[in-house]
Amino acid sequence: MHSQIALPVAVCASWQAGEDEAAPPVGFIEPQLRRRLSLLDRIALHVAHACVKDGEAVRVVFASRHGELARSAELLAQLAAAEMPSPLAFSLSVLNAAPGLYGIARKDRSASTAVSAGADTFPMALIEGAAQAWAEPDVPVVVAFADEPPPAVYRSLVDTPRRAYALGVRLEARSPQRTVSMGWTSSERDEEPEAAPAAFLACVAQGAATTWHGGGHAWHWTQHGHA
Repeated sequence: MHSQIALPVAVCASWQAGEDEAAPPVGFIEPQLRRRLSLLDRIALHVAHACVKDGEAVRVVFASRHGELARSAELLAQLAAAEMPSPLAFSLSVLNAAPGLYGIARKDRSASTAVSAGADTFPMALIEGAAQAWAEPDVPVVVAFADEPPPAVYRSLVDTPRRAYALGVRLEARSPQRTVSMGWTSSERDEEPEAAPAAFLACVAQGAATTWHGGGHAWHWTQHGHA
């Protein structure tokens, strides 16, 4: 069975850890709030902000396969050592911490959604973002996907991604720059999860039809031209 949804793509922004840049700039966040940001927060907000216009209200779909696993591992280590974890650290360890901090920084009370769906997290976030964009076409939706290597204690269970990366996608039902059809069928192949955002970005940037296999599905992206 083949299913599909149209993605009204307006803007994309990406970031990937490299030798020269351990974390991207987030100067749009005030210093007091900036000190609370983890690497995951920083990369997610960096790509999200690149897709947002000054002063506008936007809905945010934040997505991450692992989420704040580094913070959670630190909290669990403190509990194991009979130490009292910080309430602030706990509040920042939840999956929706990044969009919450972004809303506070921008004084934007628009709705936000957090998605984590294993290897399928990125395409599932696109489905959520597209559904919101088509349901309320007057308000743009920004999908901010971010992930980082899991802490060492978990690497015998999962060892990807091998470096931090993030992708932001602005969806506008009223005025897309291009429309991308995303379809999915059943598949038993599994590719590395970080290949999913790369395949989508290649479709948007180059106009080529691309496919990624993971989570029991084959995900297909096909661009249908410019608006």
